[in-house]
Amino acid sequence: MSDKKKSIKKPFEENKSLANKQIVATIVFNVLFFTLGKSLVPIDTSQLTTPTDRLIYTIRWLFLSSLTIMFAMFGVLRVRGNTDAIDPLNGSAENLVELPNRILRNTIEQFLLHASAVLTFSTFLDESNMNNIPLMVVLFILGRLFYAVGYSSAPMHRSFGFSMTFGPTFVTYIRCTYNVVSTLIF
Repeated sequence: MSDKKKSIKKPFEENKSLANKQIVATIVFNVLFFTLGKSLVPIDTSQLTTPTDRLIYTIRWLFLSSLTIMFAMFGVLRVRGNTDAIDPLNGSAENLVELPNRILRNTIEQFLLHASAVLTFSTFLDESNMNNIPLMVVLFILGRLFYAVGYSSAPMHRSFGFSMTFGPTFVTYIRCTYNVVSTLIF
């Protein structure tokens, strides 16, 4: 078989191994991030004594998370504005915006999950634990950055950024589900 006919796609097991390595690296990074963030970044949340204060604080932090959607939109606009994809109805260059559109779509999906998890989580936290909210937001923003850069370089490199945003959101959903169920039952 000539070099031109060889498949450039990696086998499933190799891709799975790469994704698993990125996920493990993400878990280590997230644990270190939260451990160091809680001890090295003094965030005073002692004034957040009411649920309303905590929700307002959380919404303000979530605004920063929402900026990732704006930046993903700029990624689509940049490609549209500089290529034949400027006319989406023409259809001849839509393939050029496929990657930025996927990044945008995933960022919107992740943000919706992140926002609902963080808002719900903030209703169960007392003022001494509200410093988790800024850490979760910063981690979300970093994760979206790593996702976009990784995906743009090679689709299999998106796992680190994806799991950096999805992992903490998933853990938060589990914690909130437990809290919600226990408050409803007891």
